[in-house]
Amino acid sequence: MTFSRQLDKIMRGKVWRFFGGLKPDGRKSTSDTPIEELAIPSIITLPLDRHLGPDGEILVQVGDYVKAGQMLTNPGGKKKVPLHASTSGYVTAINMQVLPHPSGFLGRCITIKPDGKDAAVPPEPMLDWQERSPKELLERIRNYGVEGLGGAQFQTAVKIAAALEEAPGDCNIFIVNGAECEPVATCDDRLMQEKAEEIALGIEVVRHILNPKAIIVAIEDNKPKAIEAMQKAVASDVMVRVIPSIYPSGAARNLIKICTGIEIPYNEHTSECGIVVDNVETVFAIKQAVVDGLPLIKRVITVDGKTLGRKGNALVRLGTSVRFVLNAYKLNPERRQRIILGGPFMGFTLPTIDVPLTKSATCIFVPSHAELPEEQEPMNCIRCGRCARVCPSRLVPYQLYALSRAGQHKKTKSCGMMDCTECGCCSYVCPSRIPLTGQFRKEKNIIRLVNEQQWRNERAQERMAARKERLEKEEKQKAARRAAALARVQAQQEQNAKLSPEELAAKRAAAVQAARERAAAKRAQASAASTVSATSAAEATTAATASSNSAAAKAARRAALLSSAKQAAQHRQGQGLSQNAEAEATSVSASTEQAQAKAHDMMQHANKEGMLVAAMMAQGGTSALIKEQEEQRRSNLAAIAAGTAPLNAASPVAPVSDTGAAEVSAGGAAPENGEKLPYALRKAAVQKHAAPIFMWPEVAEQPKDMSKVENPPEEGMVIPESKPRTKTYLQAPTEVQPTKAPLPSRLRRADYVPPADADSDSTAP
Repeated sequence: MTFSRQLDKIMRGKVWRFFGGLKPDGRKSTSDTPIEELAIPSIITLPLDRHLGPDGEILVQVGDYVKAGQMLTNPGGKKKVPLHASTSGYVTAINMQVLPHPSGFLGRCITIKPDGKDAAVPPEPMLDWQERSPKELLERIRNYGVEGLGGAQFQTAVKIAAALEEAPGDCNIFIVNGAECEPVATCDDRLMQEKAEEIALGIEVVRHILNPKAIIVAIEDNKPKAIEAMQKAVASDVMVRVIPSIYPSGAARNLIKICTGIEIPYNEHTSECGIVVDNVETVFAIKQAVVDGLPLIKRVITVDGKTLGRKGNALVRLGTSVRFVLNAYKLNPERRQRIILGGPFMGFTLPTIDVPLTKSATCIFVPSHAELPEEQEPMNCIRCGRCARVCPSRLVPYQLYALSRAGQHKKTKSCGMMDCTECGCCSYVCPSRIPLTGQFRKEKNIIRLVNEQQWRNERAQERMAARKERLEKEEKQKAARRAAALARVQAQQEQNAKLSPEELAAKRAAAVQAARERAAAKRAQASAASTVSATSAAEATTAATASSNSAAAKAARRAALLSSAKQAAQHRQGQGLSQNAEAEATSVSASTEQAQAKAHDMMQHANKEGMLVAAMMAQGGTSALIKEQEEQRRSNLAAIAAGTAPLNAASPVAPVSDTGAAEVSAGGAAPENGEKLPYALRKAAVQKHAAPIFMWPEVAEQPKDMSKVENPPEEGMVIPESKPRTKTYLQAPTEVQPTKAPLPSRLRRADYVPPADADSDSTAP
């Protein structure tokens, strides 16, 4: 059958049927509830996991003020879109927070504290969009953050561009998905009822980009008001196709099968085959981005459940928490209340309600226990095959489940695990209540991890092969250099063999002289560099000490040195070790003055010795003063050893480490026979610790206080004290000596004499 005949059937309104599927209760009770825009929440949390990509960057920082519609990220790669602020306020944090996922894992988020003004960036409508090229329109769609709002959240501009670039010809069919097969959800239904004209304008924008041969708006037959509104709004050549209510008719491949009769292979994208499928809310977002100049910062969701005070469809800002929405709809939770994000089939139970709403959120379902019973304990598979009969992907779920539980990930992949759309039909019809869809989600993630690990291993093998090749190349280069060096040495040896001894000696002497000249040149170069550095250091030191070279500063330093020398001499004189304190002080002062003058002179000439002396002076004394103190300490020790000086005449500046210095402390007694006495026995020693206690005081036994006893005993009654019970198995058993029983009287002989300890009855006649 040629495509022209197939297209003719499509244009005539033929409807096909896909394999599998089921007809559950729709529960579209909110279909007649108008869309209500919720107030600005107290906090906005915008996840970054789908808005950065490789080499992406965040354009804001903590503390920045942002407006509604302002771009927050600059995404990297072609399949990412920027993130926009959904209201005005201040950025309070950029950190890890819980994301809307069954596992409750963390992801980077931008947190905004709204100011309540909802100030927005001025819109930039594209009034001449009909004259713009498809490339410009696609760039506009991408920059304004338009993504698939049906649940998959696939980048819309990439999908449309793939139909233009990768399809063999122009786009054949453009399908607007208004099926909304998920039970409970009615957000698309209400949007088609209220915004049909704007959706029709969005269809015209996509028509201008794709130029398709046919445009189909597919709507299930359980939405009569939406069908009527769209038929009035769209152009005459746009077909509004009414399809049967079969779940999951809203999946892209299933919808293509229903509307065109074409089955798209799972190893190809639908856009690559010339067929583009977009959700009605995505088309509405395209119209707002291109025609109105408004980025995607809001979306419509359905809030339903019997535990809510009211229910309906809400227009919420992206980043609004689930808790805020439930509070707005008066949640009255039951015990073990379940909060399902996304609908009863493809949704999942949230681990916490403090998670933000993203572009993929379509519904918040809050069922009661009577409306949606709790999951029962699963039983073993009975191989009934019901799951295989309802699977729209034509898989065998019970086989995939068995392989997945057995850990055979390669076999599950070869059996089509990645083709599973996670629609939940198999879990719905399973009589053993086995959570097939949950296991398949887990298995697909495991397969992705295995593929990523395999990719990493391949990259590592490539790096190892490149390294091996590089090492082999370097080894060849080393071998070539080695061979060249050996050839040069051999040629030199052959040349030297032809020379006479005098010529060989002259040649060697010339080589030695050339080497010396090169070494001298290197030394001269290094010396010049050190001289330049020393000169700069000397200039800095001279500038720093210029103020201290005045006459007043010199006089002050001299007076201070003279005073310290006098004090040292007086101290020695008071101890009986010196009789001429003034002379000693004058000599020490003179030597110190000479040392300072010498150091200053050396510093002026940038001498290293002068710098060393100056450093010693800065550290608390000159070399002359230190030498004088050392000589005085030695003379004091010698006088003490000879007995010509008092015992307490040691210099207070004597270091403790020298032999004998620590033994003559201030006020201490001289040790006998050169023996060092303990610290506690020295004269004038202060006892640092308390006296030891050699006997503990006896504790007086206090009489028992019976006033606090609930039932005290009567007077005169003695109550024995309770003793702890001992375990019998910890005590050795007592040995029992065997005793011989006496003979009865009738059996005794006449001359029998009973023993002294015999019983009285045994002696009876």
